[in-house]
Amino acid sequence: MQGNNTETKSWLKNLFSDYRSSLNGSKDHAIHSYRKSGFEALEGMEFPTRRDEDWKYFNVTKVMSTNYQIATPVNSDINVSQFDIHELDAYKAVFVNGYFVDNLSSLPKNLDKVEVHALSAAMENQEYADWIHQMIENKGGTEQNTFLHLNRAFSNEGMFIKISKNGSLDKPLHIMHVNTQDGEAHFSHPQMFLHAEQSSSATIIESYHSLNVADEYFTNSSNYVQVDANADVHHYRLQMESGAANHINNTIVTQNRDSVYSSYAIDLGGAMVRNNISTELLDSNTNTHYYGVYLGNDNQQIDNQTFIDHAVPHCESNEIYKGILKDRARGVFNGKVLVRRDAQKTNAFQQNSSLVLSKNAIMDAKPQLEIYADDVKCSHGATIGQLDESSVFYLKSRGISENEARKLLQKAFLFEVLENFQLDSVRDLAYQKIENKCDNG
Repeated sequence: MQGNNTETKSWLKNLFSDYRSSLNGSKDHAIHSYRKSGFEALEGMEFPTRRDEDWKYFNVTKVMSTNYQIATPVNSDINVSQFDIHELDAYKAVFVNGYFVDNLSSLPKNLDKVEVHALSAAMENQEYADWIHQMIENKGGTEQNTFLHLNRAFSNEGMFIKISKNGSLDKPLHIMHVNTQDGEAHFSHPQMFLHAEQSSSATIIESYHSLNVADEYFTNSSNYVQVDANADVHHYRLQMESGAANHINNTIVTQNRDSVYSSYAIDLGGAMVRNNISTELLDSNTNTHYYGVYLGNDNQQIDNQTFIDHAVPHCESNEIYKGILKDRARGVFNGKVLVRRDAQKTNAFQQNSSLVLSKNAIMDAKPQLEIYADDVKCSHGATIGQLDESSVFYLKSRGISENEARKLLQKAFLFEVLENFQLDSVRDLAYQKIENKCDNG
């Protein structure tokens, strides 16, 4: 890709034209009109720059400077079992370079009140297609978000999940995204649409991996989630990409009365990483939980942008993000909580804490509360610091080496957030990956 908006959009136009030509007989499929409308929306927008407030710390030009190609399917007998989560009994949907691989997947079949389909298959059902088109009208809380349209225009395949009224996904669904570089750097555009209807429940795990630690590619993913009245959704996102990969994720959630949505996010890999997550609370007695952990070293940049919109009374949100930065890594946290005038009796808590362990690492934190109601309990805060030297001294006095003492304190700092993760197997995996990165960092 090129260095400015005009050149980039011209290049994408040519790429999309080639993409359409490659579809041959499938041009009339409903999924293609969906992509085409995404590209038309993309043409009407500019990519954000640092002059855009929501993107001021994230260098979009750096992400878009590589001449990414559309990924091609790879051999379906590659080994992805290394990315399974130990001791987790789960359904599995495997995507390689953005392509769904059926023979590596094990989707739920004939499960009462549960529908799980590839997005292209779901688009053949008019009811599902109508709901999908309704969901993509939600833009989330991030301004100038061209990447949503880029995702729709160039998506190869996605997941559609519907849990009907009073239904339950009896075990987690693990959506595994694996990338491997074969020739030129490529981009992929994963998508997930989840509709949890009234009094339903589901646990979804997204994980992002690379077969090789030096693979260069760009993952641009989008999630659209609707949580209806009294439904309960647990949503895990485990980002463990190649150190040369770029990753942008958009997660847009709407919640209705008495529902619970819980997000659990881990960012360990990637070169340039950007997460935009937003939740709109549409009716009373909703509960929203965001738990996030990030660990950056070398030249990594990890940018988390969160937005919770309290539009109605008697709702609660709880948000805790913690991170560690070393070497020349940079972290960004911009968390916004909006409490509208009618949203009385809101209870909102937000905290971001970061450890900066080298003089060249940088952390930018901007917690925000906008409150227009007067009967609320809201708090927010951010701390940026270093390890407590008295704690290091205490551990050393107990016979632990200084190096090991510092590692223990780093892991304990992050594990405080991980204790909120509901799945033991995912929490154990996170412990292991964080420990490995602390040991190697």
